[in-house]
Formats: sequence, C-alpha cells, structure tokens
Amino acid sequence: MSIPLISPVFLPEDHPDLLENTDLPAKVIRKLRNACFTRLSDFDNLSDIDLLREPGIGLRDVRIVRDARARQKLSNGDNPID
Repeated sequence: MSIPLISPVFLPEDHPDLLENTDLPAKVIRKLRNACFTRLSDFDNLSDIDLLREPGIGLRDVRIVRDARARQKLSNGDNPID
C-alpha cells in the first residue's frame, strides 16, 4: 500500500486543493481520508491501479477523484492532460 507523502507546507482551511473543499461526496472524502489522503493533488502521481489497491476505494471512487482533479486543473488553467 502506498502512503502519500505528507507535505510540510501548511494549507489554509479554505484552500481549494484540500479534499473537504472539493465537490467530492462526503462518503468518498471519508474513504480517502481513511487512506491518509488530504489533498486532491495527492493523486497526481498515482495510477488508477495504485488507487484501487487502497482499502475501501473502488473504481467509482477513482473515477470521481479523476473527474474532480480534471475540473480543478481546468479551473486553474492548467493542462488537463499530463
């Protein structure tokens, strides 16, 4: 199981990258927090297979996370295809 790296950078409570400030369903946020994820950008370096290996995370959850990250990148003006 891969544990995301914890960034020493403090983010304010209203930062859009925090899971709680995204439009993800509360149930998905709870699953991701239980797997030690705190930010939407934590998933950038993980493949879908890596996410599916996390306990309690299914294919639907992976799709929801990928869609939310793509929307976030588009709203920031980033390139949606890496």
